[in-house]
Amino acid sequence: MNKIIKINRIMKAKLLIYFVLLTYVSFAQNETYPQYPNPVNIPVSLSATFAELRSNAFHAGVDIRTQGVEGKEVFAVADGYVSRIGVSPYGYGKVIYITHNDGFTSVYAHLSKFNKKINDFVKSKQYEDESFAQTIFLEKHQFPIKRGDYLGLTGNSGSSGGPHLHYEIRYTKTQEPVNPLYFGLKIKDTRKPTIKGLAIYPLDNSSVNNADSAMYCKVNYENNVYFLDNPVIEVSGDIAFGINVFDQADGANNKNGAYSVELYADNELIYKIISDKYSYDETRYINSLIDYSHYVKNNERFIRTEIDEFNKLKLYEKRNGVITVNQGDTVEMSFVIRDFNKNKSKLNFTLIGTELPEFEPKGVLPRSYYRITNGESRDVYLDGFEAQIPELAFYRNVSLKASRIDTMQNIYSDFAYRLGTEEIPMHKKMKIRLRINEEYIDDTLIYVATIDKKNNISFLGNSKVDDFIEAKTNKLGTYFIARDSIRPSVIPLNFKDKGSVAENWSLRVKIDDLGTGISKYAMYINDQWVLADYDAKNKLLMYQIDNRLKPGHNVIKVIVSDMVGNETVYTAVILR
Repeated sequence: MNKIIKINRIMKAKLLIYFVLLTYVSFAQNETYPQYPNPVNIPVSLSATFAELRSNAFHAGVDIRTQGVEGKEVFAVADGYVSRIGVSPYGYGKVIYITHNDGFTSVYAHLSKFNKKINDFVKSKQYEDESFAQTIFLEKHQFPIKRGDYLGLTGNSGSSGGPHLHYEIRYTKTQEPVNPLYFGLKIKDTRKPTIKGLAIYPLDNSSVNNADSAMYCKVNYENNVYFLDNPVIEVSGDIAFGINVFDQADGANNKNGAYSVELYADNELIYKIISDKYSYDETRYINSLIDYSHYVKNNERFIRTEIDEFNKLKLYEKRNGVITVNQGDTVEMSFVIRDFNKNKSKLNFTLIGTELPEFEPKGVLPRSYYRITNGESRDVYLDGFEAQIPELAFYRNVSLKASRIDTMQNIYSDFAYRLGTEEIPMHKKMKIRLRINEEYIDDTLIYVATIDKKNNISFLGNSKVDDFIEAKTNKLGTYFIARDSIRPSVIPLNFKDKGSVAENWSLRVKIDDLGTGISKYAMYINDQWVLADYDAKNKLLMYQIDNRLKPGHNVIKVIVSDMVGNETVYTAVILR
């Protein structure tokens, strides 16, 4: 065969490591998993699948639909003990972790309520700490669990986007999440995955249809077949690919992630990624897996077959997603996409090798660019700005332009500064330092900010060192010093000053901050701290009335602070 499918230079250098990883993944595929019952007593339908592509992370479990409502009962899937309980306005919200006797841990997140025993225990800790947010680690003897024990009710707490149960299984020893569908969770799914788009990427000194830039193709579907308008593509040199896909199950219209993606060249499997398990340490490698630049610009994710040098993701089962096509070659390509229930979709196309066109030589980068190679660390210096970039901060070699911007108004640094672009993904956080204008050295309301292309300003940090202010970030872009002098807002929703709350079961307050965001919050009744659940996404602080609210007149006080210390104190007298 005169067509050569080769591993690129990086892969050759890492062959031994990749062989070990391949063996590790293959072993996981053949592992025997315990079979658990469903954690809910309703038909199981998923609104998200394992390792689904999310912003900066893979989805660590499956999301089980709860028929659009909260309050469905949740049950333990196996014997064990409650090893951890979490309560947070963000992330998993109210969550229970159960360590089982079989080497696995199950996780039940976004709950609205714990069972009475757990709820009483957590509430006592919250009052002891005077804090709604909790992370509680437990010993075996504290909350033993039997299969089928009632744990609590489904909800929408934390960063949930709607009522559902986030259900997760982890290896207890390593805390690696593993696909819950291996454990007997059954869903009805006869629908094939959907293929939306194909991308073809010419690498260095290569071309696609006589151009040295990526080509994105819409994929058509007719008579149960996926196809391109023009399935024959002229290429030259080293070529990689990308695929945009989603999956749907019976009776559900939401777009989930696919279980596996395979790429074949002349019927030989050269690339495969499979949603079986990964480590939380790896989750940000999603930004290397996808075509990150295209995602930032177009909000759609293409899974790339080229694997960056410093991408350590273990979801890859076959890692040779770059082929070399020489003049005169013909290569028959196929993408095969599968879901967990073995439904399969396929896209065929043909590569024709042509002569490499002559492209205009790329000029030498000017001195304003910092070239970062071989995963090295690098310090960036401009007048009034410093960035300390750690080792392995990027997935491949990058060139970052550093510049000053003197056109921005209402900033409190010498200039605004730009480093790289938002289209370059960054794996690790760098420290940035900006010099403060002399007249604001002692100002407590300034902070390091960044601004996105929609002109949204975000708080990064406000640590002061001498005449500089510091922050850490893993996003490239524009940085400057901003000032926040606006206090948070506190608005009562179901009571008023000097009003009666005799008919209320709760006191609800909307809290918000338009500047740097809320840092601290607390509610007091007659100068005693009371437990108020904070629902950050709905900007709601809610106290469920109990015996701490006495008959007669009571003084309620709500104190809210933002990230730079602006504080609002709301006080009212209420009658019970």
